[in-house]
Amino acid sequence: MATLEKVRAKIGDTGAPVVSIDNQALEAALDAVLSRSPGISMLLVSTGDGRAVAHRSFVNLDPRRLSAMSNSFLTLGETLSRELGLTTADYVTMSTSQGSMVLVRVAAGRPYTLAALGHADTSLAILLYAARDAAARIGALL
Repeated sequence: MATLEKVRAKIGDTGAPVVSIDNQALEAALDAVLSRSPGISMLLVSTGDGRAVAHRSFVNLDPRRLSAMSNSFLTLGETLSRELGLTTADYVTMSTSQGSMVLVRVAAGRPYTLAALGHADTSLAILLYAARDAAARIGALL
């Protein structure tokens, strides 16, 4: 079975249904969010299995690596929430002296993750509001 999975991965056939995404509309939506929220330095949309779909960034980063880590971090937060007997986590945050990141699940036909990175002087509340608003807007495109 492992060999079959390797062959499928090599030719791009994962067995999952093909989903068509209007990348141009998605990237335009990300651009609109960045123009409305100057405190955000990066937006990244990834699939539920951690693959990069679209991103906009003013910082140097590898969207493929960041997609995998972001989705894992959000999934871990959701799992921890369930273990604590709470409802599903709405979002997960990470804050440092150089800025904050908010990860939200995008409501779409399949699971997607939106990562939003804010500058050090951007309040977490503003970053969270912009990320949740962006997730709602791009959910319709996915």
